[in-house]
Amino acid sequence: MDGKSFTLRLRSEDGQVWAHVLTIVLVALVVAVIIIQFGPIMWNHISINGIADDAAHEAAITYSNSHGNMDRVSEAVQRVLDDNDAVLDNPITVIEGKNGGPDSIAISVRKIVNTYLFENVGYLCRYTEAHGFSEDIIP
Repeated sequence: MDGKSFTLRLRSEDGQVWAHVLTIVLVALVVAVIIIQFGPIMWNHISINGIADDAAHEAAITYSNSHGNMDRVSEAVQRVLDDNDAVLDNPITVIEGKNGGPDSIAISVRKIVNTYLFENVGYLCRYTEAHGFSEDIIP
């Protein structure tokens, strides 16, 4: 070192490159933090309807194959939800058709994903929970 302070070195021609490098690194860090904190929350809201669709489809197939055994339907739905870290929001509902027999099954699910920022900032907590609803016709 030739005795120049760091800020004086950044002002020289050699230091201009380092100033740009530091700017790029800082911007990359901010973008990384945003992706790490907001990515799981956004993916949770995007994927919840797919999880509900999968659970409703599995419930309809199991209901048809088991001739209306709701215990087996609940077990099948629970397996799908456990694989996706989701839970039932309301009980499984069998919807009757015009002929009085079962026509479709409705399922409401929810999933909570926490990140450090969303867990520790009170007003952001409501965004960590996603709800999904799906209905599938019984074959």
